[in-house]
Amino acid sequence: MNPRPGLLHNRKALVVVTLFCLIETAWSWVSIRKGTRQYDSLVVAPFALCLAVIAASIAYRTSLWADRVILGAVAGAFALIAARAASSTLAAMLAVDVAHALMWTIAACVSLILLALRFSASRRI
Repeated sequence: MNPRPGLLHNRKALVVVTLFCLIETAWSWVSIRKGTRQYDSLVVAPFALCLAVIAASIAYRTSLWADRVILGAVAGAFALIAARAASSTLAAMLAVDVAHALMWTIAACVSLILLALRFSASRRI
């Protein structure tokens, strides 16, 4: 029995994930620069933890290396959203916000690399 291809083996899914990661990357860095957050941490934290567990579970079970990196970074970003609810000092919140933005940046960069690799492979055929 052959292992199933990764979630991001599908080009349409990869494009959607890439766009989502790029939007979240830009939104995260802009919110750090302006010093604002877009959500109420006490309401969003339980949902962010659920999404982190789902993304981590998918990342753990997939066979494609890019799925593991991208979904692992997304899981880390959602876990940091929940961790921001627990942080109290301004320095801790800033550190969590920067780590959150870096997670989205890593996911966006890897998804762009994978998209470029898929595009160049299709052009060779």
